[in-house]
Amino acid sequence: MPGVRTPTPRARAFARLRRERIALASGFVFLLLVSACMAAPLWAGQVAHTTPAENHLSDTIVIDAKRTNVVALDGVPIGPTWRARFFLGADGNGRDTMVRLLYGGRNSLLIGVSAALLTTLVALVLGLVAGYFRGIADAVIARALDVIWAFPAIILAVALGVALTLGGLQIGPVTIPAGSKLIAILIIGAVTVPYLARPIRAEVLLLRERDFVEAARAQGAGPLRIMRSELLPNVVPTLIVFFPLLVANAILLEAALSYLGAGIQPPEASWGTMISDGIDSILSAVHLTLVPGGMLVATVLSLNVFADGVRDAVDPRARVRLEH
Repeated sequence: MPGVRTPTPRARAFARLRRERIALASGFVFLLLVSACMAAPLWAGQVAHTTPAENHLSDTIVIDAKRTNVVALDGVPIGPTWRARFFLGADGNGRDTMVRLLYGGRNSLLIGVSAALLTTLVALVLGLVAGYFRGIADAVIARALDVIWAFPAIILAVALGVALTLGGLQIGPVTIPAGSKLIAILIIGAVTVPYLARPIRAEVLLLRERDFVEAARAQGAGPLRIMRSELLPNVVPTLIVFFPLLVANAILLEAALSYLGAGIQPPEASWGTMISDGIDSILSAVHLTLVPGGMLVATVLSLNVFADGVRDAVDPRARVRLEH
């Protein structure tokens, strides 16, 4: 009817996403976790009055009107006090677990989001070039992706992490020192490229034969203009769906690398290094493993549930395909 506006695909997607209450709640939980980690300096300076690397081996704290050593003579640290200082207890070196948890979360989130952005950028370029040009370009890119895909991501990441974390990385005139967080970002970003590049390539192979692409060619548009103006807008929904999953996967991969000593290096903290440090004391101080492990699970789970809701909102046919 005249005067009646038809909702755009974006508007319909947002409308469907608003009905995904569990996904929205999960996204809200993730934002709360991110906000807490971003407030790490505020908690450390104004509440706990310590730093993530400051030791308190010889300090004492009053708990229930009784003065207690932060780390007992047998090396067992105190558990959660639920107070400003040592809210979640201390580790074997007397460092505040809550402070290290928040600062470690900043490192884990920084590496996870940065690696996901790097993966998205590289995969987008490779997928567009391989899918549009086909031929030799497609063969070279596809075989390179197959080589990376052939190795389990964790094994390849650990192998690269051990080599580069110990010796650093030099790319032409640019030198990245050993132990830099940029090395972990580059490794995780590189090993996860096939997970996104292959779907984009497959989608571009289908799109390049569509009528609107043929019309653009007939009007004299070059390859770069077609990829930018015609193909890129059509693969954006795929990027939106995959990005939260890439972040979750990158956070897990960073935790695994740090746990194995190939990621964040002491004295800096990440959830992976905290779990690694707590394993040796799991019987006497279980909070050292449960606290960072619970934070890692909550972050990854909330991202995955939110990503499922985004997928159902952007592509409602995906749910039908899964049910059948």
